Amino acid sequence: MRLLTILLLFFSAFVFTGCATKTARRSAEANLAQFSRVYVETRLNDNHAIDAMIAAELRRRGFQASHGHLTMMPEDTEILITYDARWTWDFRSYLIELHLSAAHARTKKLIATGHYRQPGLIPKKPEGMIATLFDKLLD
Repeated sequence: MRLLTILLLFFSAFVFTGCATKTARRSAEANLAQFSRVYVETRLNDNHAIDAMIAAELRRRGFQASHGHLTMMPEDTEILITYDARWTWDFRSYLIELHLSAAHARTKKLIATGHYRQPGLIPKKPEGMIATLFDKLLD
């Protein structure tokens, strides 16, 4: 009986766990890795400091990255990162969807976009989602 209960538990976890969707699109003529100075625009409705997490991940990868409101963007910025984060609540609050866009800071021409959606029982932490997106965008 105990074995049946354990098998049923594993089967339920397998069935009810959602699949994560990750997509990345890059411009053919520009590669994010060729730039070094990046600015992450702070969203006014972001209460979870996603901008700081994105900037920290970029610094970890060797970029000179900072974050803040658009009016505070340094003059020598090459790439502007914007994002949309969607949070949900399922017994606790977690990030269910993250969309990133990278554009030339001056021309606003889009260079790359990334999207990560993770429905399911065991969501990845925001830092992990951000790292996974940049793995796809910078490979």
